[in-house]
This record gives sequence, C-alpha cells and structure tokens, in this order.
Amino acid sequence: MRHLFFALAPDAALRDAIANDAARLHLAWGGRATKPAKLHMTLRFLQGFTDPLPDDVVAAARAAGDAIASVPFAFELDRADRFGRRIGWLGCAVTPRPLQALHDALTESCRAHAVPMREEERFVPHVTILRDPKRAVPSAIAPLRWQVDGFVLMASAEGAYEVLGRWALRA
Repeated sequence: MRHLFFALAPDAALRDAIANDAARLHLAWGGRATKPAKLHMTLRFLQGFTDPLPDDVVAAARAAGDAIASVPFAFELDRADRFGRRIGWLGCAVTPRPLQALHDALTESCRAHAVPMREEERFVPHVTILRDPKRAVPSAIAPLRWQVDGFVLMASAEGAYEVLGRWALRA
C-alpha cells in the first residue's frame, strides 16, 4: 500500500533542528525515532493505493495543488506531544490561521478535482518524530520557526518518500 499526501517539507536547517529535538525526546521517551530524511508535516492525507499509483489520481492531485493560491507565512513548532501510545510528535500548541487556511484550501481543491481523501476528524499539524514512545510526557519546547514558502505532494515508497509535485507560495 502506498500513501499519497500533501505536506510541508522542512528546509535542511529546520530538519536538523527537529532531528535534534527528536533525539533529545527519544532519550527521554523511548520508542523508535523517525529518520531525519522522513521528517515532514502532513497537510492533507489522500487515499492509500496499491502500487503503481493510479495516473488519473496523481494528475487530479497535481491539478488540486496547481489551484492553490496562498502567500508565504511562518509559524512555530512549540509543543512536544503524543497521539495515544503510538506516535510522538512536535507541533503547535495552537494551530496558526495561515496553516489551517492552507489545509482547508487543499481540502476544498481536492474535492473540486475529485481527489479521494482519507477522512479526518480534525487537522492537528505535527511532525511525527517517534513511533511507540514508552514514556511520552507532553510539554512545551523551545520554538522552532518554520518559514513556509511552498508545499509538496508525496507518496510513500518502501520506507521512504517520493516527491510527486512541488508548489511555491507567492506573495
């Protein structure tokens, strides 16, 4: 099964900063650390597919990405938390409005282009840093500034991610 999703990909400096916080939390929380090359923030999950990915779905997702008009913005990762016992993450104590707006615009564009999406209860912006943390204790972290200049369409590919499309945000 391959998963298709829109995401924010951190630049090298931010990826290193996230990886450093992840390493520190891995020592405290246990679990399995996410490889730095896989660090990203999912904006919108699409459906999972068998391999190969359907060309029409990838084309529709690219068209949905093409339709997004948003200006660059910045926000901060300022919280370490978990989802149940399976996922340790870095994210936002409060979802920034521009980030929520980008998520919502992608959702609407996917609907308009008939891109099949995974159901979601709500958008919780986060970067998965650990799987199966044993002693996760939610807490504030020193803020990590994320400058958002664009987003990507990614597909999972045997333990890695493949970028299928890239879009710049324009002022």
